[in-house]
Amino acid sequence: MRIRDGSQLLGAAELGVLLGVSRQRVTQLTGKDWFPAPVTRLAMGAVWELVDIERMVSGRGRELNYPALEAHLTAIRERHRTGPDDDGLL
Repeated sequence: MRIRDGSQLLGAAELGVLLGVSRQRVTQLTGKDWFPAPVTRLAMGAVWELVDIERMVSGRGRELNYPALEAHLTAIRERHRTGPDDDGLL
């Protein structure tokens, strides 16, 4: 989800898509001391900023799957579209 200030926020499902791993593996990874701390925790779970994940991955020799994440987010927007003026911003 992109918020008004331009930050891209990711939950465990989005992290899994971006990293190419399951949500269960995301849970394991987030417990590592080198994994960025979430920016907040909501009832649905922890939330991270994309920029923090990009920094973490850049030093670990992995690549992020941006096309898969965009497809995932597009599918979510389509399922939850509330009207023609819904731009996905808070």
